[in-house]
Amino acid sequence: MNPFRFGVLTKGARSRKAWLELLAKVEDAGISSLHMPTHTTPQFSPAVALADAAARTTLRIGTLVQNNDLQHPALLAREATTLALLSDGRFELGIGAGWMERDYQQLGLPLDPGGERVSRLTEAIDVLRRCWSGEETSFQGEHYTIHSLQGLRGPSVPLLIGAGGDRMLRLAAEAADIVSFSRSMSAGSTAHEIALDASMESTERKARILRDHLGARAAEVELNILVILAGVGADAQAKVDHYVSQTGVSPQMARETPENLLASSTDELVDLLQERRARTGISYYVLREPDLDQARAVVEKLTGTP
Repeated sequence: MNPFRFGVLTKGARSRKAWLELLAKVEDAGISSLHMPTHTTPQFSPAVALADAAARTTLRIGTLVQNNDLQHPALLAREATTLALLSDGRFELGIGAGWMERDYQQLGLPLDPGGERVSRLTEAIDVLRRCWSGEETSFQGEHYTIHSLQGLRGPSVPLLIGAGGDRMLRLAAEAADIVSFSRSMSAGSTAHEIALDASMESTERKARILRDHLGARAAEVELNILVILAGVGADAQAKVDHYVSQTGVSPQMARETPENLLASSTDELVDLLQERRARTGISYYVLREPDLDQARAVVEKLTGTP
């Protein structure tokens, strides 16, 4: 089993002072990585902010995750290599097929069927790898074309792929260094359906499918999950109650939901995450920035930081 490590997902800060305070707090808490999403919501530019974070801290940096439909993979490859060079190899590229309807609506882009988006992502990963070789390359696919393009050579870029459906899990097993379990697009779109897809039973099923596809690579690939909501200690029950009211699942299922909720006492959460790692292999958790203070004691106990 991989050792535990934790990341924080942020959209930025209101001022330079607040940004610097956030970076200091994250690093001081024993967090290993800082992540940014790539949605159309108001947020910092990921490349600019992550480069700044790498210059000011020893944190790993990454996207969680880049919507493949929002940037040509050849340009994304150059951006990723630049971040890897400037951070001395501390950049993780998280990428997915895209899912948030608002991103497409606000940019006037068509939201193609899931199968087509996955096919486009598969080609994009091929383009990324070719560009990262640093050699001149051409590519003619169904979705992307490049002609005699010279890639930018740099440090190796670990590839994190967000995956929930069977086809995405298969792609992640073939191409990813880190697999982030996420919702399956075929599971439904209501809050209740999403909660069922994030349940412990569903996550164990995804982990089994992934292990089957990984084969001998299973020991090399790190398993990740983004925690949507965290409550530790006195705030735990309120978070459970809120989650139950929003999703319609039972309190027991809420507490056993790896992806969407962490809510209990510090010691119980330490035991729970160790048990989940044994059952699923998940060792890399990313917390949302507002939950960092609550979860800090859990992070410290599982990573051995004071």
